[in-house]
Amino acid sequence: MVVISGWHPHPGQLAFLASEARVRVLACGRRWGKTEVIAAEITRTLRRDAPRQVLLVAPSQEQAMLGFERAVEFLHRAGVRPTIRRTPAPTLALGDSKLWARSAARGGMLLRGRKAHMVIVDEAAYVPESVINEVLMPMLADTGGKLALVSTPRGKNYFYRLYQQGQEDGVHIWSLRCPSWHNPLLSPTLLQMQASLMSARQFQVEYGAMFLDDAGQVFRTEWVDRALQQNLPEEGLMVAGVDWARRQDYTALTILRGAREGAKMLLIRRWQGLSWREQLEAVAGLLRLYQPVRVLCDRTGVGDPLLEALQEAGIPQAEGVVFTPAVKQNLIDHLALMLEQGRLQLLPEPALLSELYHFEATPTHRGARLQGAGGAHDDLVIALALAAWGLPQTSQGAIRTSGNERVGQG
Repeated sequence: MVVISGWHPHPGQLAFLASEARVRVLACGRRWGKTEVIAAEITRTLRRDAPRQVLLVAPSQEQAMLGFERAVEFLHRAGVRPTIRRTPAPTLALGDSKLWARSAARGGMLLRGRKAHMVIVDEAAYVPESVINEVLMPMLADTGGKLALVSTPRGKNYFYRLYQQGQEDGVHIWSLRCPSWHNPLLSPTLLQMQASLMSARQFQVEYGAMFLDDAGQVFRTEWVDRALQQNLPEEGLMVAGVDWARRQDYTALTILRGAREGAKMLLIRRWQGLSWREQLEAVAGLLRLYQPVRVLCDRTGVGDPLLEALQEAGIPQAEGVVFTPAVKQNLIDHLALMLEQGRLQLLPEPALLSELYHFEATPTHRGARLQGAGGAHDDLVIALALAAWGLPQTSQGAIRTSGNERVGQG
């Protein structure tokens, strides 16, 4: 048992820490306390008598830093002072033991070549299966180390399959499903409020930690998982999609490179709570850096003046798209077809993957309503759909020019 001053693990966290299985699979809802239990496991492992190498992996570097910073806090509470380096890559040393916090992006390319005694994957359901099998598991082969996969569920993908194996095995593979309300510190009022703001299905997944099928999903989980494992060439024209928002929603930007026959995501970002001027500066700055040949922007509502301002900010290739039901249907159908046919490579950005998972087609008397379930955000999906629509039909004839990797059409 690991003792952290001021931290009192609840039964689910204790069960995870007590397991000696080589592979542990923990499916938990939001606010259950997964970051704390990850930090506790890291603290325990680093403080062992023998030196230990620990790798904390997440879909994004930002996500990995959450567990890293909480581990630093827990080590301080345990009365030890590790040596910490946060740049250029987060690393923590405690004697001869070390912790690295890294992103699984780019197919885990930056993770290769290491050995570890413990690998912990945060939001594992959002990390490509190929990274787990081909990059992380080999790190443990020489050391006889252990793998811990912790995540909110995302359909019935490989994370679900390992969870099922743990339910049948319990020795070599251990698994546990813990809804958010198993955390005794979580307010029932908060849970009731969240339930009122979400669809029943979304609440069951995000807070109930349920593995649900793809009923109502526009983008099937297996399509998205395949898009995470693709290794398409980074060539062709660059295009971008922008979805504007203010206050409650996000302004989102996606940049793709390639053609409709095959394209690769280079960037996906979102911003919330910024003024229109700040949003324009952020979006225009990235567009000037990447210099896409087409920039498709949602010009519905406030989109017209923002489009003009973006053009005046040095992005003359920006063009507007007015969202009618028919236009939105075409955009979403095209994106779904590219994913279904394996013609799009995505970055493992948890916010995007969650939006894709919860994007639904709801029948109405006027046709299908396409949006995030229960009012869930869909800004990243729309930005991605706009960028995919802006791709040229074919990459044939695309040539590269000198400078900042600009491309032209020959």
